[in-house]
Amino acid sequence: MKKLRPFVEKFNLAVGYICGIAILAMGLILTYEVVCRYLLEAPTIWAQETAIYIFMWTMLAGSAYTLMQGKHVRIDIVVALLPKRGQLVLDAVMSMVGALYCGLITWQSLEMLRSTIRFGKLSPTFLRIPMWIPQGALFLGFSLLTFQFAFIVLDKLAGLKDGGEAQ
Repeated sequence: MKKLRPFVEKFNLAVGYICGIAILAMGLILTYEVVCRYLLEAPTIWAQETAIYIFMWTMLAGSAYTLMQGKHVRIDIVVALLPKRGQLVLDAVMSMVGALYCGLITWQSLEMLRSTIRFGKLSPTFLRIPMWIPQGALFLGFSLLTFQFAFIVLDKLAGLKDGGEAQ
């Protein structure tokens, strides 16, 4: 895991920046659609679907970056009442649960991707986008989340080993 971690974290960082640029692109696409639809009275046939797929990619693929930065929504009213060692234990347990859940979703999304590719599924819209493209976001996002949760578990266990002081 020590050799894999720097690679995954650099990949998460790159994906995080790409997602930021993609969110900007999505905003521009939707602005273009609004101008075309309401000012020019000539709506596009591609903007909404494209924006939805960009949104899927940014939210799913970018989630591991968010977790890596410690920016996921977290309700810590109970955790804050625990001593430092109890916080580490709870964080480690919850991260293990997160890793298992994300691993399961990763496995299921891989099966879905295999089926989609095997049957050549396309979007039911005019664009006829191969569905493995938007579905790939689910696989990539949850794969990266699985690794990131595993790294958090390792960090919390190391903190426990150090006497509950490190995080």
